[in-house]
Amino acid sequence: MAVRGGDEGTPEYNGADVPCLQLLALDAVRPDGTAVNITTYQNDLSFGLWANAGAVCEGDDWSRGYRRRALTELPTGPIREVEVYLDDDVLAEVRLRIADRELLLVAGESYEDWSGGLEWRRLDESVLVFTDPGEAEELRWVPSRGLLRRIG
Repeated sequence: MAVRGGDEGTPEYNGADVPCLQLLALDAVRPDGTAVNITTYQNDLSFGLWANAGAVCEGDDWSRGYRRRALTELPTGPIREVEVYLDDDVLAEVRLRIADRELLLVAGESYEDWSGGLEWRRLDESVLVFTDPGEAEELRWVPSRGLLRRIG
């Protein structure tokens, strides 16, 4: 999903100020060919992460600013550890350890401001995937990234 230019202009999917992948959905395919689709759900005014076993997003590019592709920058292999975090009653973040690498999934979205800069919003409708979870700590989030409750 584009971080800039999705509605007009040329869509941009990355950049020096984009420390993550911004996805409509993440399909994690198992060795047997089955998949888990990770997307978001809406809980009143907030969005949280949602995993749907056995589902895969079908189709090619849905509209301007969206594209389907293999995410070769992400690690592959068995998931060794999972940590699940709630913000109030919304599933806000998930940390995965795959092989020797850690991924952070966040329900959120980037918004381009009038100057071309990005504002990072938590509990929004995209799946943000950080290959370096420390980079999520460096962002200024709206609303701020407060104390989360670990449930798994």
